[in-house]
Amino acid sequence: MNSIHSNEFSHNGFTLTEPEILEIICENHAPEIHPKFDVRSLFFITENIIKHSTHTSIILKNDEIKPQNFDNFISPLCALKSIGCEMSCKAVHENSAQTTTLGIFGKLTKYSWEAKAVLALAAFAMEYGNSWLLSQLYAQSDQLTTALAILNRVPLLLNSTANFKKQQGTVVELNKTINTTLQVIKCILKLDELSAHTDPNHASLKSAKKDVPINTYWSILTIVSCATEVFYLTRDEEKPQAVSILSHFVTKRINDILAKLKRQLTICRKEIDEPKIYWKLLKHVAHAPRKITHVFNTLILFKDDAYAKPATLSVGYTNKEVFDIDVLDGKYITFYISTLDNVSHKDILSLKEVYEGTENNQCKIVWIPIVEDWTEYGREEQFMEWRYKMPWYAVQYLSPATIKYIKEEWYFQNKPLSVLMNPHGDVENLNALNWIRIHGINFFAFRNINVKTWIAPVVQEIMTPTLDTWMKEGEYIFFYGGTDDYSMERFRMKANSAKVSILEELKIHIKLFCVGKMEKGRSLSDDSNAGGFWSSIQSLLSTLSDYKLHGEHTALRKQVHKLLSCKNDESGWCVLSKGSSVVTSGHGWAISRVLDEFDQWKQQILHEGNFGTCFQAYHEKVIAQTTTSGAHSAGCSFGNARNMECCPVCKTPIEATLVSYKCCRMCNLTPY
Repeated sequence: MNSIHSNEFSHNGFTLTEPEILEIICENHAPEIHPKFDVRSLFFITENIIKHSTHTSIILKNDEIKPQNFDNFISPLCALKSIGCEMSCKAVHENSAQTTTLGIFGKLTKYSWEAKAVLALAAFAMEYGNSWLLSQLYAQSDQLTTALAILNRVPLLLNSTANFKKQQGTVVELNKTINTTLQVIKCILKLDELSAHTDPNHASLKSAKKDVPINTYWSILTIVSCATEVFYLTRDEEKPQAVSILSHFVTKRINDILAKLKRQLTICRKEIDEPKIYWKLLKHVAHAPRKITHVFNTLILFKDDAYAKPATLSVGYTNKEVFDIDVLDGKYITFYISTLDNVSHKDILSLKEVYEGTENNQCKIVWIPIVEDWTEYGREEQFMEWRYKMPWYAVQYLSPATIKYIKEEWYFQNKPLSVLMNPHGDVENLNALNWIRIHGINFFAFRNINVKTWIAPVVQEIMTPTLDTWMKEGEYIFFYGGTDDYSMERFRMKANSAKVSILEELKIHIKLFCVGKMEKGRSLSDDSNAGGFWSSIQSLLSTLSDYKLHGEHTALRKQVHKLLSCKNDESGWCVLSKGSSVVTSGHGWAISRVLDEFDQWKQQILHEGNFGTCFQAYHEKVIAQTTTSGAHSAGCSFGNARNMECCPVCKTPIEATLVSYKCCRMCNLTPY
């Protein structure tokens, strides 16, 4: 609710405070269900009168009012004349605009708030428009016109050059106030229209509607003040100072109300229209031809009629607008998404490496700054400042619907991310930024990670020609490492022994690749095989953390967690892959046991014919046997329930601590 301090009321001659006024007008508000006239038709007529009257200066000129067809409209003439009399006969003589205003409310008890405001404005417009019409016709010297003009005191408006100059300024200010009041009442009507087609409990609309009674009061009070000004325009006497003070006060107040109403209407429309527009965007994206240019045009350059500026695509340091998006046809697009406040200089350098390596190749880069309000001070300048540091494409003025899509479908949470889209317009990676930061142009190897192929991009940092050959030829490879030299050597000996038997009996070649020793507590950024490997694992986990986990991504994240749980285990860790396809991963002790007990499950291989499947099945059996045998009976110390997760090995609850995830003696998890 709008409110004014009681001292300000008293200072301007008001005897009642705003809360008291609100109480009075609400107590006397008993609107009929069916109004006696069409409120919007009356407003349309009134708007036409005011439009032409306030555009008429004291200098005579003919503005034609275009006729409208209102065959079925019946003017509430008696009500208009009654209100007009209240304004023109009492406002001045009783010297109380507040009393006059409340008197008008008393006459309009059975009308809605919107109808009260429109009737008061129409009553004023009828008198005001009539005066200006007669002033225009007065020069024609028609006897009827002249007689009517004299009765309405029109000649007093034109009685002297000195009076003309004085009145001209008064009329200009008066017309501004009348038009402002018109706009306020129009906003009140628009809120009523929104209410008729929207859930009345809509939060922003409900809040705006609460102000309607007091806004109606201030509209009518302003109209009364304007009527007083007109009274003195047609009198050959000085206007009292109290009238000028009142006029200044209500003019400021009605301007403040209009500004607030415009903000409220903008918020209401945005909240009401956004779901509809967003649904429209989703439908367009779903039905867009699977081609990068169509998806880009539909999603990124989506045209929202309610939004002030359309999205634009510009290129290079020049900031020249791109009108033909066919330059993106058949390409991958890396969308670098950020706010204007968290663009990273390091990210720009990483992206430049990609840009320079793919400029004439298969991937284009597009910067998408997420800006909710471009009118906010300094935003345009901030955009251009960053823009000049980027040689690739950029999009400005994204529609609110597109921003909502990026937040909900691409999971943007105000920190930079990079979404990779293929030439068919399908997203292949929801956050390739970690890979770009680590691998630069080689990030393309990560564009389609899944539960089976994640090992390939992870080992890029430690790739050798021999390993590359093994992976391309689809060999079975044991990647292993740990924190203890003895355990790693012990695993190597067991694996070498087992691979001889496997080769002799199954004719299957087994390869070993030692990732290296990783000292406990050592930084993952250390320049070593193990450091690079675990950096990639952590980066993979960070990427997966930006997904809403479901299906394959859930399974992949579990595998990564499982491998992280083995990182500091004394028995080491191991990943078995067939080429670039992961078979299983786990603790060194469990993988060693599977190899030790090869004789117990080799028949299964002869029966099923798949070494990898049988190895994985027996590995899971070993874990299950260990869990049920009581090896994990050491128990857990549980903390806050919201920190609970399950051990990816034995499935029992674990607690997040400052040092590590505690499960039990065989499942000590490192923080991730």
